[in-house]
Amino acid sequence: MLTHRTSRVSSLASALGVALIAAVALTPATATAAPQRAEHQFVDAAFDGTEHLAAEDNFCGDWATTFHEVRTGGYRVHVPPGGQVEGEFHVNGVVDGFVELIPDDPSLPTYSGTYREKLNAIITGVDPETGDDILRVGQFRLRLPLKGTDGSALLLQLSGKWTVNAKGAPVVSREIFTCS
Repeated sequence: MLTHRTSRVSSLASALGVALIAAVALTPATATAAPQRAEHQFVDAAFDGTEHLAAEDNFCGDWATTFHEVRTGGYRVHVPPGGQVEGEFHVNGVVDGFVELIPDDPSLPTYSGTYREKLNAIITGVDPETGDDILRVGQFRLRLPLKGTDGSALLLQLSGKWTVNAKGAPVVSREIFTCS
C-alpha cells in the first residue's frame, strides 16, 4: 500500500518536513506585555517519487505496478499568538499533482492523470517518538481521474477528516481511499 499516502494528515510533519519545526521556533517562548503578531511561513511541498506495488497491494487492480507521483505547491503555516493550545499551528495548502500507474506487464495500459489536493489542519504538536503531528482538527481531499493508454479510466479518491476533543480523544476519525 502506498506508504507515503496512507495517512495524509496524520503524517503531515513528514510532508512538510523540518519547516513545521522551524515554525514552532517562531512562536515566542515567553509572554510579553506588547501584543504579539502571528507568524506566517510558506512550506514548499515539491515531490517526485515512485513506489513499486505488488499485485496484492495495488488498490486499482490485481496487477503489479509502479506508482509515480509528482507534486508541486505548498502549505501556508500560520502560528497564531495564543490559540487554544500553546504552540499550535494552522496549516492550509493546495498542491497540484500528476500520477502515473505503470504496470509491470507491458501489455496492460498505463494510467495517468492530474489532481488538485486541498488540505487544512490545526496541529498542536509533534509526537517525539513517531514524528507524527498531533492534530486538533484536520481534513484533506483529492479526486484523481486516471486515463488509460487504451482509453479506459479509473477514479482514485482520497479524503480524510479528524477532530479531537479537549481531552485529546478522537471525535471524528475517518479516511477514505478508493479506486474504481
